[in-house]
Amino acid sequence: MWSSGEENLKWPWLAIALAVVVVLLLVWWALRRGRSMAPANPAWVAHADRLRALPRYQALVRRHTAIGICLSIAALIACAGAIVLGGRIQERQTMQQSERSRDIMLCLDASGSMADVDADVLREFRTIVDGLQGERIGLTIWSGVAITVFPLTDDYDFVTEQLTRAEAAFGGTPYSDNYSIFTAGTVVNYDSQSQIGDGLASCVQRFDRQEEDRSRSIVLASDNEPIGEGIYELPDAAQYASDEKVIVHGIAAPSTKSRPKAARQFEQAMNTTGGTFSLLGEDGSASSVVEAIGALEAKEIKRPPLVQVLDRPRLGTVIVGIGIAGLVLLWIVEGLLALRNRYGEGRS
Repeated sequence: MWSSGEENLKWPWLAIALAVVVVLLLVWWALRRGRSMAPANPAWVAHADRLRALPRYQALVRRHTAIGICLSIAALIACAGAIVLGGRIQERQTMQQSERSRDIMLCLDASGSMADVDADVLREFRTIVDGLQGERIGLTIWSGVAITVFPLTDDYDFVTEQLTRAEAAFGGTPYSDNYSIFTAGTVVNYDSQSQIGDGLASCVQRFDRQEEDRSRSIVLASDNEPIGEGIYELPDAAQYASDEKVIVHGIAAPSTKSRPKAARQFEQAMNTTGGTFSLLGEDGSASSVVEAIGALEAKEIKRPPLVQVLDRPRLGTVIVGIGIAGLVLLWIVEGLLALRNRYGEGRS
């Protein structure tokens, strides 16, 4: 998140130079006005004191003086705003970058029997994204073939948007239009579906930055009910994950409980990687996985701070606007008063 710093003038010397020019012009105008008020060949008028004593004359003089003062103030305000704009106010913003060396890949079985399970897992992860800071999250779905919905990223706005989209697809009716569009490409051969071993192996291969010392974990949601034969059996894929130092947490569909052999194989495979195994709806499943991931060691990686400098012309623009608006208003008032005097005298 960007943190705002102090606002400073980029060109303070220009603001000072403009201010000096304005002061010199005021001095020159004052001296010139002083000379113009003492004409070289004055014309003497008799009984001028009587004219100056008239209430009407005094009212006009006061009005003229007041309008002149107001015009001068408005002009000075506009000049002050121009000086501020000339100096160019800028704000320096800094964003401290930190990244945690922890990658999480959601690896979801996209077969129709897993729609509800996947929706619950996605819903759980969508709620915790706001609490993450620096971890990278990715999403891969599979059945006969694995496809990447989005790669590992720490852009949490994008992650939340994509998880919401995935949750809506899996939370609907299986094989509905939304579901079919989202899972398109995961089935090439209908004789080979829900290949959990191939899906897990594909998710392991989605991790990048192999040269960095990072904690890597997979959340594998499936019912372990493959159709046909794949390249990897689940135990072999789990061993492959273990060799790559990837911890796999398994979340099994409730239907897996009715197949003890499949459930036992699933749990043993997760134990091979050092991960957890849970049945959705019985022991917190997704919540326990989140806690297990949170317990992983995550070394904070320091990144150089990002710095941006932004122009802030608002103050100068507002001051100039006030000055110009004052000048225009005073000119309008002066014109209206002149018209009133003319027409008033005509009627007299």
